[in-house]
Amino acid sequence: MRDHTTHTTTGTARTARARRTRAAAALACATAVALLATACNDDAAQDAGGSESPAATQKPSASASKGADKADKTDKAVDSDTGKTLALGETTALTYKRSNKAATLEIATKSVQKGSPADLADLNMDADAKAMQPYYVTMSFKNIGDQALHYPFLSTPMALRDSQGNPGKVLITSGDAVPQCEDEDPDDFAVGASTTLCKIVLLPKGQTPSVALYNGDFDKEPVYWKATQS
Repeated sequence: MRDHTTHTTTGTARTARARRTRAAAALACATAVALLATACNDDAAQDAGGSESPAATQKPSASASKGADKADKTDKAVDSDTGKTLALGETTALTYKRSNKAATLEIATKSVQKGSPADLADLNMDADAKAMQPYYVTMSFKNIGDQALHYPFLSTPMALRDSQGNPGKVLITSGDAVPQCEDEDPDDFAVGASTTLCKIVLLPKGQTPSVALYNGDFDKEPVYWKATQS
């Protein structure tokens, strides 16, 4: 009897300890789940716009996110940059008006590159022009208004000034006469249409370009662009 009682008591004690262990484990699991749920709720609150959300503090500004697109689109008011000098590649919106033609254009000077007199060897130029240094001014255009243009001559207002502020001599050429600087002005420029044009401008030898410019409306000042990257 004594041995049987001792065996039963020992088994009961082991069973009790096992139950306590399982209960403790269950409590630990429940606590972990509760903590996980709390953490998830906190994350959800931050994602919904909490002031301490890492996403909110690390999100780039609108101007930074535009970056490389800045030359391709602008939110500026029309003609707000007339009379100003912009960075090369910067886009602006301005009024284009010639005789009975009127439109709103988005324009950027993309580049000002030094050419070679040899590029112009096939052109019929006088001796003074042949003695000058050619530069190629490239601008991009987009019709962002509500008026289409027929024979707009978009490249006509393109110009370049030298380091002393004097205007260069603009060459009038057919579209593909100089492959290094094609100037194929569209016959029709529809609403939403885009194009890129190049204009050849001659500067005196020894002079460097200071600003490119576009005078879309003679009733307003031109918009200027630095001829080199700053």
